[in-house]
Amino acid sequence: MPELNDEKQLKIFRAFTKWLAVAITVLVGLPTLYAFAIRPTGSLYFGVQYNLDDHMVYAAWMRQAMEGHLTFENRFTTDPQPGLTLHLYFLTLGWIAKALGIPLTVTLARLAFTFSSVILLGRLVEFVSDKVYTRKLSLTMAVLGGGIGFLVWHDFGVQIVKPAPDFLAGILLSRLPNDVWQPEGFFLYSAFTNSLFMVSLSLILLVMISILKARDNKKAVIPGAICFGLLMNIHSYDVLLIALCLVGFVATLAGAKLITKEWFVRALLIGLGTIPFALYFVYVLKNDPVFQARAETLTYSPNFRQIFAGYVLLIVPALYALFNKQKTTLLAIGMIAVLMVGLNVAAANHLTDSYFLTMGVWVAVFGLVLASLFLLRPDKPGMALIAAWAFVGIIAPYFPALFQRKLTMMLSIPWGILAGVGMAMLLEKRERGQRNLLSALGIIILSATGVRWFSRETTLAKKNVSNTAVHSIYYSSDVDQILSILRPLGRNAVIAALPGVWSPSKDDSGNPMVDAFDTPLVTDLNPVLVAMAGARAYAGHWSETPNYTTKRKELSTLLMSPSGNLSSLGITHLVLPKDGLAKGRTLEGYGIVEFKGSEWALIKVN
Repeated sequence: MPELNDEKQLKIFRAFTKWLAVAITVLVGLPTLYAFAIRPTGSLYFGVQYNLDDHMVYAAWMRQAMEGHLTFENRFTTDPQPGLTLHLYFLTLGWIAKALGIPLTVTLARLAFTFSSVILLGRLVEFVSDKVYTRKLSLTMAVLGGGIGFLVWHDFGVQIVKPAPDFLAGILLSRLPNDVWQPEGFFLYSAFTNSLFMVSLSLILLVMISILKARDNKKAVIPGAICFGLLMNIHSYDVLLIALCLVGFVATLAGAKLITKEWFVRALLIGLGTIPFALYFVYVLKNDPVFQARAETLTYSPNFRQIFAGYVLLIVPALYALFNKQKTTLLAIGMIAVLMVGLNVAAANHLTDSYFLTMGVWVAVFGLVLASLFLLRPDKPGMALIAAWAFVGIIAPYFPALFQRKLTMMLSIPWGILAGVGMAMLLEKRERGQRNLLSALGIIILSATGVRWFSRETTLAKKNVSNTAVHSIYYSSDVDQILSILRPLGRNAVIAALPGVWSPSKDDSGNPMVDAFDTPLVTDLNPVLVAMAGARAYAGHWSETPNYTTKRKELSTLLMSPSGNLSSLGITHLVLPKDGLAKGRTLEGYGIVEFKGSEWALIKVN
């Protein structure tokens, strides 16, 4: 194999990187284009199929930017708040959306940052290996790689409810691997679904590349610090994850005797770039009670077996990538393997509504991971960083804090890079045709779950239902008319709509089907009206509205009551089905009917 040391061979890999970036960008754009093409005539489509309600949170910030605000309030609640949230990404997208509209803006942003992430990932891979074949395979695995989710695939939920192989269902405790439902843990699935994850990934990669470059070039400090600061503002959870990984990186470098004082100081300076936004985060947390409530939303990590299953196809060849005949390296691999086996065993008794590890146990496990990294002794700093990201990343989601599930961010990337290295080590000495055939087979197997994600995106569009089951993909001209009435009122309109009623699909005998939903009987319009009209909602979103469950019950009780006083909750406008609710109360009984269409009605509350 020729060494990739000269400029010509580097150009070969970079040309491949650009080709892959274009191909992936086109791929992830196809479901959106398909959904737009099949939309019912005159309907609204927001460019989103997966987790539509969360995207409405982002759109609500963009709407406020379009209104001229620099900082944002949480309009999914009527609770008093100072409106201090500063989010530079959605502020910028909001300015762009004034010209292009919100759906097109977020779609173009997702595609643009998908492209940039592939390019930047290619640059990171260049630090890991000098061989063209290894680099290509590592980049491809990092972008496409997933786990065994395709073997037990579901379109909805996180539980195994369809028939599945008994041994798999038993091992997984009837829970789906996270590569079925957690897009932020994987490159491709994030690219299909969320521009916020892709811009965050671009910043993560820029930070890591800057740290690697800082070894020999002090000019890398300033851009690295800026990117780290932006990441703190845009997706703050990732800063903790990177910080933990960098501790592992230092341990790995120390064991390999690759660290220098100058490099350590430069990396520390890059980290200091987070301080201004971190201080502002603390300020907002202390002074905004609504932000405090939002920050306390429970987001426990799934059972460890779900996470392990989501990456196991990458982990096996990845561990081989680190293999050599040194006793210390074998010990390190053995330690991490034993740790994973131990966590899988312990996970049998772990409920997903509680912490898996206490702080003391987590620190002890983290210490074991650091010891393993110290013993690895890789010969390249790039390999040291990727190994640290992979090893630390597998336990980071169990750091005992409320936001722990967020710490799975892009874990497929380091394991994918290492998997590519391991596969190349196994195949590079084979005859070229055989090697390419086996490489293609490996790529197909490891990207099988990605095929299912693509299929789900198109299926949800065809069935006009988000994976939440209570949100539609398309919204009728009635909703468009209602938005046009509410938009001039902005935050002065406090809206309320039914929270949504799902519609399970039925078989030919009329029996409900598992893991199958049709267009909701009543779609939850609350987040849509907040996002697209700039209104406020009494109970708008499960995680954005403090005491959401209580408020939702209060709202439902008053809506169904023959004489419930909705104005007592501060509600100014209702959006209800055009025929009202089946409790003997006409639309006029709620207030003045300002609009009545073929599906929905808008009522100004008395």
